[in-house]
Amino acid sequence: MSFSEELRPIAGLLPGNMDKYWGWDLKLSQEQSTAAAVDQWITGIPGRIPGHVIFVENPEHTDYAKALAGEGSTILVLNGDKDVEGTVTVTGSFDVAGEELLVDGKLSLEVQDYVAIPFVNLVGVTIVRITTDEDWLAFFDDAREAWTSGHFVQQLTEVNAVLAERALLTGETKENRLFVRLHIAWDGTVLNGPFGTRIGLVGDSLAELRVRSVALQPESAVASVSRAGDIRDLLAASPWIPRYLAALDAWKFIPREDRAGTRLVGFGVSLYGSAINDGPPSASAPFILIKGGQHTLLDTSTGRLFTIGADAAAIVEALSNMGDAKRAAKSVAAAIKVSPEVAGDAVQAVLTHFEQLGIDVLGAR
Repeated sequence: MSFSEELRPIAGLLPGNMDKYWGWDLKLSQEQSTAAAVDQWITGIPGRIPGHVIFVENPEHTDYAKALAGEGSTILVLNGDKDVEGTVTVTGSFDVAGEELLVDGKLSLEVQDYVAIPFVNLVGVTIVRITTDEDWLAFFDDAREAWTSGHFVQQLTEVNAVLAERALLTGETKENRLFVRLHIAWDGTVLNGPFGTRIGLVGDSLAELRVRSVALQPESAVASVSRAGDIRDLLAASPWIPRYLAALDAWKFIPREDRAGTRLVGFGVSLYGSAINDGPPSASAPFILIKGGQHTLLDTSTGRLFTIGADAAAIVEALSNMGDAKRAAKSVAAAIKVSPEVAGDAVQAVLTHFEQLGIDVLGAR
C-alpha cells in the first residue's frame, strides 16, 4: 500500500493541509467528511467541516443535538441507533486510555494518554490526549528536548498519531474556536469539548450556549481535567510550541526509510548560528531538512520538496526566523562568507525565487 493510499481512509485526521497535498477534491465523500468531523472534535481546529461537531454521550439527547446542529454540522452519538437520520453512530469508549472508538462502523481510533505514547506501538489511528499533570509535563519536556537537541518522540511523528487539543496548543484565535464543537455529557451537561468547560444543559438554546462561550479562554477546552491557568502559563512561556507541532507534521512527509540521519534545521541545529531571539519561525514557514551534505526545503502546505544549496538553506532559515529580509541578510552574511551588502542581494534573490514558486518562506500566510 502506498503512502497516499494508506492515508485516504482518514482524510480528516491529517495535520495541516496534508489532505490538499494528497489531492482530494474539495467535496469530500461521506466517509471522508465523517473523518474530518472526528478530527475537528478531537483537535478543536475549525474548518475540517463547514459546521460544528456535536458529540452525544447519551442517545436520549439526540433530538436536542439535532436542534443545535446547523447546516454542515455533524452529530456523533455514542452507542446510538445507526438508522437515525442525520447522525453518525460511535461505539466503544472515548475517555478511557487503551480503549477503542469505532466511528460509523469503519473508522477505528485507539485512545492513549500522552505519557504512554513512547511505549506504544501505533498500529492504527491513535488519539493522543493530554489531560493529567503528568501528560502536560511530559509534553512540554518532549517539546523542549526536540527544540534544543533535535530528538523527537518517534511515535508522535507517525501519520496515524492525532494529537488532541491542537487548537489550544497552536493558539487558534478565539473567533475560530467558538462553536467548533459541542460535547453533551451523559447527564445532559453541555461542554465546549470532551474535557472542556460547562456552558449549559440540555434544553438550552444555541444562542444561550453561545453567549456563555464568549468569555471563555483557550485553556477552557481542558478545564474539566487540567489546571487551566497552569496550561496558559506554560504555553505563554513556550512560544515555539506551534513550530514544534509543525515539525511533528513535517516528519510525516518524510518516508520512514529516509528518516535515519535526517535533521530538521531549527531543532538542535542552525545553518548560520541563530540566536535564541531570532525565532521561533512562523508555524507555516517551510522546513530545511539536512541529510549528509544535502539540503532540502520542505513546504508542508503543499508537500513539495526542493533540493537547494547550503548557502540558500542558511538564507531560508534566517528569513523564516527573522521574518524580514534586511535582518536576515545581516545575520547570515558571516555564515555564507560575504559582505552584508552582497548578503542582502542574495537574500532578496532567494526570497524572490521561492515567491515565484508559490512558497512563503517567511510563513506570513
